[in-house]
Amino acid sequence: MHQLVYVSAASWAMSNADLNGILDVSRRNNRRDGVTGMLLYIDGGFLQVLEGPRPAVQEIFAHIRRDPRHNAVRVLVEQEIRERLFAGWSMGFDRLDPGQPRTADVFAVTHEAIENAVSPEEAADIAILLRNFYKVNSGVRAA
Repeated sequence: MHQLVYVSAASWAMSNADLNGILDVSRRNNRRDGVTGMLLYIDGGFLQVLEGPRPAVQEIFAHIRRDPRHNAVRVLVEQEIRERLFAGWSMGFDRLDPGQPRTADVFAVTHEAIENAVSPEEAADIAILLRNFYKVNSGVRAA
């Protein structure tokens, strides 16, 4: 099982219709390809986790790199994993407000990552933040 976490800056301010279009296509294609994950849209940027068979994840990510909606695409984590973090989500999604206490840490890490200021070691902390976010938003009990 392959996992890839990336950040990117949106090329323009995404409307609800833009985001819904991305989600509809992602969910349909991800179900077909056996890929799960989560997409966060935060203050003009994306943070996404993709997990599934390596060829499928790499093909999706290659498409994202060519997508004109993304600028400054940066891989934070790419690794083999034993277990999916987001097994129940073909593509979980949330729009985060950086001013809300529950999202402040995720926003700070994402913003720094887009600005290329997060080291590979620090990027591993993103997985912990995302797993906690997933547990809170999916009703899964925290470990």
